[in-house]
Amino acid sequence: MTRFLLILAPLLMVGCYYDVESELYPNANCNTPAEVSYATHVAPLVASKCAFSGCHADGDVSGADLDTYEGVKSKIDDGSLEDRTIVQRNMPGSGPLPRCEIDLLQAWIDQGAPNN
Repeated sequence: MTRFLLILAPLLMVGCYYDVESELYPNANCNTPAEVSYATHVAPLVASKCAFSGCHADGDVSGADLDTYEGVKSKIDDGSLEDRTIVQRNMPGSGPLPRCEIDLLQAWIDQGAPNN
């Protein structure tokens, strides 16, 4: 009985891990709106993933202030935001954005990154 438990315990532990939903279900519908709004969609995304103390907030050492539309738009205009978050996927530093957030950001960029 003890030998059985010693074999079974590691097998049960292998099944316990954290998955990223967008990686498990890459074809899931993201419901990206036809018109993506900076204020409604992009600003909250940037605030939660990028523009906080120690990262890309006003006065931080990164030199990229993403607290404002103007700051985000400057990184869109120079191509660095799209390159780092969508192409290279090495930003944010906490790990790549989920596919639906990338789709949302790409849709906003494709619409000309309006301040609406």
